[in-house]
Amino acid sequence: MKFLELNKKRHAVKHFNDKLVDYKDLRTAIEIATLSPSANNLQPWKFVVVKDKKAELAQSMPGPNRKQVEEAQYVVALFTDTDLVQRSRKIARIGVKSLSNDQLSYYMETLPARFAAFDDQHKGEYLALNAGIVAMNFVLALTDQGLASNMILGFDKSVTNDILNIDHRFQPELLITVGYSDETLEPSYRLPVDDLIERR
Repeated sequence: MKFLELNKKRHAVKHFNDKLVDYKDLRTAIEIATLSPSANNLQPWKFVVVKDKKAELAQSMPGPNRKQVEEAQYVVALFTDTDLVQRSRKIARIGVKSLSNDQLSYYMETLPARFAAFDDQHKGEYLALNAGIVAMNFVLALTDQGLASNMILGFDKSVTNDILNIDHRFQPELLITVGYSDETLEPSYRLPVDDLIERR
């Protein structure tokens, strides 16, 4: 599918039908999303695929979001890794056979020292950027698989790790509902592109 067509086809879908989603299709979309670029190639994301704990996750949500989570076949909780030092070293450990000595040094020494100096704001901005990139690629990959989805920010992040039994080192960023829908959605209004461009 051409990229323009894919973007036109993607919509924020908030009502899902009962058609079952093949987990293999969902996994394929996640695999595609993990090809996303990330700052320093750190790939600081974790995808938690939620099926059995959807109802518990939905409890603390406002009504429309709760209904969406309950209707969706799956909810994917996107987390980011707040321990950037360990994340960098993990890349070196896993990629040891593929990385040059200079690259290994970069992930084991250069980056950890840099990340150790990050304050909370800098780290938050770094993680938010990476989460946004991978989330957008994920919903486009879902669209390409013929699946409907929506990104949800309105959920209680203070309880998510405990509900899903995820180490608090990982920070919840978004919930992404996944399923099939009978809705026929019209494209959202977009500002004219020339209103968004300035040339100097």
